[in-house]
Amino acid sequence: MWPSDVGKHLRRFSYLLMEEGDHYIQDWIATCRQGSAGGSQRLQAQAWQQRSLRGRLRLCAKCLFFEPDYGKAPILMFRFTDVKKIEQFADPPSSPLSVGKWNKRQEGFAMETSMSVEMKENGLDAPYIFQKRVSIWWFTLEYSTVQPLLQQVQSLLSINALPYAERNMVLQNAAAQREAQAQFDISRLVDLSERIILDYTAAQVTPLVREPGRVVLTQARLYFQPLHNLNNDNPVRSHPFSSIVAVARRRHALRHIGMEVFFKDEGQVVRNISSGTFTGGASVFYTFQSVQKRDAAVSTLLEQLGGHKGAAAEAGSLLEADGCWLQRLTAAWQARLVSNYDYLVYLNLAAGRSFCDLTQWPVMPWVLSDYKSKILDLSDPSVFRDLSKPIGALNPSRLALFQQRYLQMPQGDPSSPPFLYGTHYSTPGYVLYWVVRSAPAHMLRLQNGRFDAPDRLFVSMSESWDSVLSNHADLKELIPEFYSPPSEFLTIRNDLNLGVRQNGTAVGDVVLPPWAKSPDDFIEKHRQALESEHVSMHVHQWIDLIFGYKQRGEAALAADNLFHHLTYEGAVDLEKIDDPTQRAGIEAQINEFGQAPRQLFTSFHPARFQRSKRRNLTISLANNPHGSDENSGGLSPNFLSRIMALASSPNVDPIEDMEFCSRDSIPGTPSQVSELSVLTSPDSVGFGKAEFTRTLSLKSSVEWGSDESTSDVQDVDELKMASLTEREESFADSALYGERPPAAIQKADENAEAFRSLTLSEGPDVSLEDTTVGITIPVQGFSNFEENFKTKGVLPWFQMFRQRLSEPQSLKLHRGPVNALTLSADNASESLTMYSVGKDGFIKVYSISEGFQVRATKLGNLPLAAVALAASSDAYPTVLAGSYDDCVYAYSVDYGRALGKIRVHDDTVSCVEVAGTGNLRMITGSWDATVKVWSIEEGRGGWAASFSSVSGNTERVPDCEIFEHEVAVWSLDVSENGHLAVSGAEDGTVKAWDLRASTSSVWQYGAGTNAITGLRLTDDSSNVVVASTDGSLRVLEMRRSGAELASKDCGSPLKCCDIAGPLVIAGSEDGALHFWPFGLQDPSGSSGELEVANEFLDYSPFHDHTDALNCISIGRGSHGCDATLASASDDCTIQVYRTGQT
Repeated sequence: MWPSDVGKHLRRFSYLLMEEGDHYIQDWIATCRQGSAGGSQRLQAQAWQQRSLRGRLRLCAKCLFFEPDYGKAPILMFRFTDVKKIEQFADPPSSPLSVGKWNKRQEGFAMETSMSVEMKENGLDAPYIFQKRVSIWWFTLEYSTVQPLLQQVQSLLSINALPYAERNMVLQNAAAQREAQAQFDISRLVDLSERIILDYTAAQVTPLVREPGRVVLTQARLYFQPLHNLNNDNPVRSHPFSSIVAVARRRHALRHIGMEVFFKDEGQVVRNISSGTFTGGASVFYTFQSVQKRDAAVSTLLEQLGGHKGAAAEAGSLLEADGCWLQRLTAAWQARLVSNYDYLVYLNLAAGRSFCDLTQWPVMPWVLSDYKSKILDLSDPSVFRDLSKPIGALNPSRLALFQQRYLQMPQGDPSSPPFLYGTHYSTPGYVLYWVVRSAPAHMLRLQNGRFDAPDRLFVSMSESWDSVLSNHADLKELIPEFYSPPSEFLTIRNDLNLGVRQNGTAVGDVVLPPWAKSPDDFIEKHRQALESEHVSMHVHQWIDLIFGYKQRGEAALAADNLFHHLTYEGAVDLEKIDDPTQRAGIEAQINEFGQAPRQLFTSFHPARFQRSKRRNLTISLANNPHGSDENSGGLSPNFLSRIMALASSPNVDPIEDMEFCSRDSIPGTPSQVSELSVLTSPDSVGFGKAEFTRTLSLKSSVEWGSDESTSDVQDVDELKMASLTEREESFADSALYGERPPAAIQKADENAEAFRSLTLSEGPDVSLEDTTVGITIPVQGFSNFEENFKTKGVLPWFQMFRQRLSEPQSLKLHRGPVNALTLSADNASESLTMYSVGKDGFIKVYSISEGFQVRATKLGNLPLAAVALAASSDAYPTVLAGSYDDCVYAYSVDYGRALGKIRVHDDTVSCVEVAGTGNLRMITGSWDATVKVWSIEEGRGGWAASFSSVSGNTERVPDCEIFEHEVAVWSLDVSENGHLAVSGAEDGTVKAWDLRASTSSVWQYGAGTNAITGLRLTDDSSNVVVASTDGSLRVLEMRRSGAELASKDCGSPLKCCDIAGPLVIAGSEDGALHFWPFGLQDPSGSSGELEVANEFLDYSPFHDHTDALNCISIGRGSHGCDATLASASDDCTIQVYRTGQT
């Protein structure tokens, strides 16, 4: 982020040499010569006895500069407060040296001063030399008359003699008048056919510098014309709109008057290398006179870039954390799709921090506490800093003094509330403390021409860490430079002399910890520490302190994290302060003593998901795609391009042939802000052919896109609006028949808007409308996402389900293959419990929550094939088990015995489902090619009455028998209310039934002769997922007679399937567990934002079974934020996976 000093020679003068509050006015080509020192009453011409220097005389509001063309001579500064006398030449100097030269009628003046300041001698950044003696200087102007200059100087001498407050007010008013009078030079337009649509007085902000000028917009370019072209190189800076990728609103000095514009390449940003100006990437930062003008400039620029829905506007929304971008990035970070470094840099940018503004430089945490050991052991928790506490609270004894001082401060004064810490963790001084070796000119500017005392400079990491633990005035955190190359800020360059310490040692390169072999090795290991598992699981606590709910207020006080009130946004309104002295003082304190980032989170930040041994998903999405070691200033261009395109162009083709790359050093070398390459128009996205390079560390091959079309319907966790119950039921009817529901039911459509309000932009916030019959069907989105994420700081159970699964717990409960299982927390203790049946004839009940087997009972001599649960008045639900003996057994977990059985088919009972409320219905399917419906009373007594004893008469008459299938029924699913059913047969047919109306199917689907082994209705019964022995997964639309919406080939015969929100999970004969995000893509091309992280998620299969995977089941946590997946196999094992939140 700090450029080298290599480059073409530019003039040495820069805004950095001017004092605080000074204003540049004008310059002239001139010649200077020093006269003799003395106290004569009249300046004598015979002082021209020495060699004269040609250069540029620069007039500022508070001082006069002379910059010699001869680079080894120092730049001279004369403060007007030190000027004793100034006079115009009365006659040309009568010196032999001037014969023939002074006859050119050159005009000049002589100046007597009590002090002169010498700077940048030999072009080096060194402490200024203050010559505190009376001296006389002679100046002649080569191409101008001297009288206009002397008039301005005389006026400025008078102004600088005024009291401080009055002087500053007069100078500021004069500067504002000069800036307002400036006119844009239309001859500087790149294309003279361009039309100016906006022209505002503005200033460009770079670290410690405010450069006044004009921001001009045409229909093709953004222009900035500096008020003064100090380097005489480029009087107007232009940026074509095609180079702009993002526009973000910013604040400056806690005023919302800033606009930051990001570009594709760093060549769009003018650097002033010789003056020490540095940039953190390809962006420019402008400030305007008011928030209204800033907003008008942003709005006009975005209109020219494609409007407020264009890519640049979306990228700006990302960088401002508008909409759901912050939630999306947080979710991606939780799933380990974004590195810790990238996420923290993003939070800084989203909170208004900028690499253009030294007062708002991005802040990063200290993560290590061991800078003395020879070996850094990142597996040892003791080497890490406590991220749950601010720097000021790490030392209990020092914190006690801060707390004591807080209690002694006056209470109840809203204009000056008490605080714990008077100094901040991020100030311009702290930033320059770290990078003085790379930016010495900025340190000289901040310290009025001096470096800090050698003993107070950044000398060693160990000493700096000790200081922030013990020094009462040292609370500084780190900056991004400590975690990304290059490491040049740790070494002395260009013969920089920082002085000698009291112990006699010169300040040179930073003394590194013993565990670092070199500066590059230090940066690499420091980055590894930041990306370590310990930091990953605790850095959210630091985020709470800096960007979150512990940043301010009572929560900050409770966390020992309360700073001076002026460091917080909104603490003071500068526009309402009329007293110029008071306003100047507050502005100085804001700019020099630190600003807190904008608060991004008002509730606690969620933790990162635990790393799974199966999935090494620490992905740095901010990698330089060219593999260079350039500086980092933000998220990568590829990452921004991808997420922007997801929102701005949902109709593009999926990505093909993604390129993978890996790095052996730091897990992802971050790229620069300068390489943000957000596409400015949907047409330029080209996802089908484009390559997006990302650095990955994955154990297995991952497909980052597929050509399968997928459903635009996303499942919902649970609907919690009672007023929509009737609507949901009517939807089930219309979805099945494709007809307009009765008028009485249609009246429930008035709740459509309320239903739609449940959805979030993570899913398509739209309605599906059947164009043939005009039925409006709500598309269920992530209804619990916003509530859980904002109030609880966690994701809903189905969000990024596959990526959150832990390593499985392997159970061997049965002596033979396991045929069926189900998970449920419906019991008195609400503990997650697994019910399984197998070929050994046993039913096993196992408490997942408690980790022990509750029951194990053998129900018969023949295998059990299916299992379902029915509500009971006992502590546990009643278990229904379908058997090879053509019967269904009712089993009481509380009593550990079978309540009875009934003979329901003439062959094996392959499927059992229970549905309905109040009057329960049992639906069974069999190898005898029939589906039957049974009415069963609820409760243990009801089961005892409905089912005969195990040894008694077991035959009963069903409520309904369906005979349409010609071969064995292998799969069955029923809607929760018991109205709809789908069944799949061995011949590849799927039939849909209305269990209330008739015994004939409503529609039939057939796609081959391969057996249908798995069926699962979505929660709203709008779609059904079909698994087949041909290895395919299909999504059929219930309302359109089983029309196929999407399909996927899993490559191996499938035996079962289930749904986790928008994710389909299937088990295959080779023992693999397959994942398909059918609900995350939009095959129909309808608009809607897609979940950002899904483009980067790993959906490769799990291979934890060694034989055919027969069944899977998903159990949801009681609070709706976690889940458990269980799979059972012919290998006699059950694998249990958990999601969890930490």
